[in-house]
Amino acid sequence: MIKNPPIIKKVVKQMGGEIEKVIPERGYFYIKIKGKRILTTRKFKIASNLIVGEETTKFKDLTYLLLKKHNLPTPKTVCFYRKIAEKELNKKLGSLKYPIIIKDAEGSQSIGIFPDISLKKEAKKILKREIKKIPKLIAQEMVSGKEYRLTVLGNKVLGALRLIPPRVFGDGKNNVEELIKKKQRKTPRKTPFDANLIKLLKEQGHALRSIPKNGEIVYLRKNSSLNEGGETEDVTSSVHKETVRICVQAAKATWKYLVGIDVMCDDITRDPKKQNFNIIEINGKTDIYLHYNPTRGKTRNVVKDIISFILKLKNIE
Repeated sequence: MIKNPPIIKKVVKQMGGEIEKVIPERGYFYIKIKGKRILTTRKFKIASNLIVGEETTKFKDLTYLLLKKHNLPTPKTVCFYRKIAEKELNKKLGSLKYPIIIKDAEGSQSIGIFPDISLKKEAKKILKREIKKIPKLIAQEMVSGKEYRLTVLGNKVLGALRLIPPRVFGDGKNNVEELIKKKQRKTPRKTPFDANLIKLLKEQGHALRSIPKNGEIVYLRKNSSLNEGGETEDVTSSVHKETVRICVQAAKATWKYLVGIDVMCDDITRDPKKQNFNIIEINGKTDIYLHYNPTRGKTRNVVKDIISFILKLKNIE
């Protein structure tokens, strides 16, 4: 039986178009015809708005490719699939600047993440081990800055939050370990007392037995990790207009009306072109609850905005 791809390719050619492969391992390709490009898969899944559906944000390897095709700022990323030759593995890892982070290309909730890898040898070891369990992985250059989440709908940013990693405040009496345990009484997930924590504490001039000064901040994670006590701060009214434009463009690049965009930059109030600025991830599941009762700042009623937007769409019954 003849499968979809050769039939699609034949018909597209007859119509004067051509096929451009995107990610062969996932079966993604563009149909380039009459000045347009239609992203689809070998299953020929095309939703009502001419896109392939949730995959454009669910799959991090595809998201990265789409961002790069639209010249949007994002850290350099390489993709790995289960059947990968040693030579290709070495070449891809060698093309990155370290430290890097390795992620499950389909992961969420901070699961399947291996951050702050400083050596190619270490990255190679992790990849070879994890590819047996996780068939699709990405390795990405780590970038510095503050972490933000922007919820984009259509041509508008509905809300923006600074995501602050879990931290403790010194009181001049308790050591770091005691402060963490005290904090963990109120957190859904416990920060593990592992090598990553010890390393991060050392970078800040501390150890578990250190007693921070009164008011001194000690971070327990580099990323937001809200379940471990990370905080949120509403910054919606402070977002630079060029950042809004870039994020709207990024949403359009993935053919989504509504997305949550994770950004890393020095300062959300400044022009992104004049600072370190990167789109880290685009989330189809937008976690709109984050905009309600942030740790600091104003609640944004994004649900009302979303429903009002939907009601204006022409194809709603």
